[in-house]
Amino acid sequence: MGEWIYRPNLQEDWMSLVFLINLLVILFLYKLEPGRLLELFNILNPRAYFGKYSHEKELNYYSYFNLACFALIVSALSLTYFSFSGVFGRSLLYSFEFYYLALGLSVVLWVRKLLIQLVASQLKFGTYLFLPTYKSFTIATQASFFLLGVLFLWNYSSIPKLMTESLVVLLALIWMVNQIGIFFSFFRSHTGELIYIILYLCTFKIAPWIWMYFIFIETKL
Repeated sequence: MGEWIYRPNLQEDWMSLVFLINLLVILFLYKLEPGRLLELFNILNPRAYFGKYSHEKELNYYSYFNLACFALIVSALSLTYFSFSGVFGRSLLYSFEFYYLALGLSVVLWVRKLLIQLVASQLKFGTYLFLPTYKSFTIATQASFFLLGVLFLWNYSSIPKLMTESLVVLLALIWMVNQIGIFFSFFRSHTGELIYIILYLCTFKIAPWIWMYFIFIETKL
């Protein structure tokens, strides 16, 4: 693999601390529910995981396991933008910028979740969204595990950047294909609720990322 290097020219190695914290979160998940974590890594048989952990108890996003998974998703997304920020016009270099981005992303995703619950309950549509939303959350968690590994290699190894960047793109494509599959499957089962599906996809799936861009990225350029 060659020598391990540190790509970003930072004045302090705070990013190593971030990766260490992510590793500790994964160890916490293993200590909490080792069998469940190992099944979560089994991307070749997702139905076994959903069949076992998609009942009402596990749909509680405030459980320790799901909160830790949410933290990994936020960290992976923030590290991805931070690592490749130069592509978007302005490189981020300092730890406070990472924390600002991670905090903003956490708030936006949490507000989105609360809005989904509120609107779905008012429209008497909440029960239909439980399973597809949980599947989406689970796939995002799985992608985050692998994404953190690729980002670690990108920042600390001498592997060609094109290879790691290609892996990031591949993970993004796999995530998109899975998301499309989830909601197409949902649509086939609920053809009478097309208007609600469109509302959900446009308002709650796409809009938050537009908010993130204008509030936390566009203002920094």
